[in-house]
Amino acid sequence: MILKKIKILHKTPKGKIIGRTDRQPQINAIVFLKTDDKKKLGKIYDVFGPVNKPYVEIIPFNDAVGNRALEIGEAVISDAKKVQKTRRHKKRSK
Repeated sequence: MILKKIKILHKTPKGKIIGRTDRQPQINAIVFLKTDDKKKLGKIYDVFGPVNKPYVEIIPFNDAVGNRALEIGEAVISDAKKVQKTRRHKKRSK
């Protein structure tokens, strides 16, 4: 699992969090606080700016976590893709 670091810059008047990263993340990727317990911060809403060092706009799940992110100053994005369960078909008995 590869983790992409995000430097938290500031909070917008509407409550979204702006950060900067070194790689292009996916929209709707889950962002975690960079702490021991890896608490969920929110989802990536928008990616803008230069391709090699883009800005990200994060919608926090709640205000308390958003304020905590500003205190810590760093977050991470998990690059692991969702594993879909495959359906196994039962053999028909004759």
